Amino acid sequence: MYNFQKLSAIIMAGAGILLFPAPMPVQAATMQIEQVQENGTTQGLQKVTAITRVYGSGEQVSEAILEYPQALSPYGVKVSDFTAEGKEITAVFVNDQPELAGIQHPGRYVILQFAQKNSVYDGDLSQKPGHIDKSASKKNQNTDAPRHSNRTLPDLSLQVQQVNRLTAIDGTKYEPTPFVTATDLKEPDIDRFRQYEFADEQVGATIPYNIYLPQNYDPKKKYPLVFFVADASANINAIKTPLFQGNGAIIWASDIEQAKHECIVLAPQYTKDLVEQLGMMTTDENVWTPGLTLVTDLLMNIIDCYSVDKNRIYGTGQSQGGMANIAISDKYPDLFAAQWLVACQWNVEEMAALKDKKLWITVCEGDTKAFPGMNSATKLWESLGSKVMRNKTFWDSHATVKEINAKVKDMASEEAPINYSVFAGGNHMYTWSFAYNIEAIRDWLFQQCKDNDRQH
Repeated sequence: MYNFQKLSAIIMAGAGILLFPAPMPVQAATMQIEQVQENGTTQGLQKVTAITRVYGSGEQVSEAILEYPQALSPYGVKVSDFTAEGKEITAVFVNDQPELAGIQHPGRYVILQFAQKNSVYDGDLSQKPGHIDKSASKKNQNTDAPRHSNRTLPDLSLQVQQVNRLTAIDGTKYEPTPFVTATDLKEPDIDRFRQYEFADEQVGATIPYNIYLPQNYDPKKKYPLVFFVADASANINAIKTPLFQGNGAIIWASDIEQAKHECIVLAPQYTKDLVEQLGMMTTDENVWTPGLTLVTDLLMNIIDCYSVDKNRIYGTGQSQGGMANIAISDKYPDLFAAQWLVACQWNVEEMAALKDKKLWITVCEGDTKAFPGMNSATKLWESLGSKVMRNKTFWDSHATVKEINAKVKDMASEEAPINYSVFAGGNHMYTWSFAYNIEAIRDWLFQQCKDNDRQH
């Protein structure tokens, strides 16, 4: 077991950035919560473990596991018995194992569940509090993403307090506690992936990447491959950034998704060091860059090294990542079976090369670059004879996933190779905070195959 001071270095090895502010020493915390009161009762909360999940808006603490010396009854513990700093507790469970199970059992572990909200601003960015108006300067309009991202590692610290007396099954009474800091952290979504580096002699650079292999990966079996590239805000020196910045990578490796669509997932990390060495991966000049060569060479290497079904390679990405997908698809027209392009655009004339591709495009009406860019691209494809399905009225991003899935299925039933779904309002970065939650688009992607005689 690691103490909390060592934990951040272990979680993001090599990132050179501390994940948490230094908390009180574990030994001091233990002494504080184990002290015996004069009346013979005990403060029994022994340990707090934070559990994270990755959502469209990024990685957040989703649960807490509290450990007690003696077993508690599920009927004797309530939500109101606890509070967590900065969080809303929505449910409480008791179990005999330090995990959330479908059925409660008497046990030493109390599991708290926290409410999750999409924290990404969903309105007009010009009206966002703290927005600096740059409209007077034309040079600041429609320009590339900044070379240096201000993204920081997520704050996964957690403090929990027991506010009411609890009674164990054996009669032991546990008094309320002061706030107790979590001393352990589990990241099940992120831990599914492994991290490696690819040295590209052609480019003269090395790129780190995250890869997920199916649980029972068999080299004798062929697997679809999902290739995800994050937006430019992820361009920092932390290898796992594509995994925690949003769910565009980790969603494909979830138990539910793998049960339906077993696949390999590749998520390269274009670091700050690579930006300094090679420049941005994509730019508004819409030209092929050394960064695109590096990312493409990595993809080709993974295809060669692992048991990949070359008829079922799927590309997706947001902003920079969508632009990279377009550029790679343009240069290597036979590579992808289908692509999902989120909040991105490219030179419209060059996008003529994608007229016969299988694409699903997702943008928000309030995206001042991707929305007009994809409007022009889809019109061009239609003028070249491509069938494009589009929603006649913009969809509501705040509708339930079930409602959005139904709309997606209606659009997909028209069997157009290119589908263009626009959501009302919103803005650029808000788009991918909800896009990858849409199960029906994920299903559509896996239904596509380069070999038309095969059915999936």
